[in-house]
Amino acid sequence: MVTVRIVALLAGLLGAMEMVSAAPTRSTSEVPSRVVVEDDLQPAAVVTPPPCVAMTPAPSVEETEARFDKFANAFLVTKNLTEAFEYIAASYRNHNPFASGDGPGPALDVLGPIWPRTQITVLGTTFNSPMSWLHYRNSMSGEIVDRYRWDAGCIVEHWDQGEKYPGT
Repeated sequence: MVTVRIVALLAGLLGAMEMVSAAPTRSTSEVPSRVVVEDDLQPAAVVTPPPCVAMTPAPSVEETEARFDKFANAFLVTKNLTEAFEYIAASYRNHNPFASGDGPGPALDVLGPIWPRTQITVLGTTFNSPMSWLHYRNSMSGEIVDRYRWDAGCIVEHWDQGEKYPGT
């Protein structure tokens, strides 16, 4: 019985180590700074990850598309903002006129308290280097198209006002 528990514990640790080794490139000098707790009934923490650091050499189009797919899954499917924001650079420019500022912090301030409870229906995702699009419907604000510009493996710009999903 003890042996089975140790093997299960080791398997879990190895799985966690694999996930860490596959994480996006990040700055090790920056420490997460924000924790948002929803409420006592449904606690959820959003920890600000260190910003994405430009990869050198820059990843291929295929590698950047794979990073986009991971970002889209974290943002829309698992709604894990900490994981999703690992792909956002510190220099991230948010072109939304209602955004309180650039960088990932203001976006996390807005999304952190509401995102875990938001119902999301994915309508489409598209990557056409260096741009990507997320098309979805959410229970808070209806149909949304987010457009992102990628540079050196990181999201550096975002638009969501009046955007059209490619091919529509």
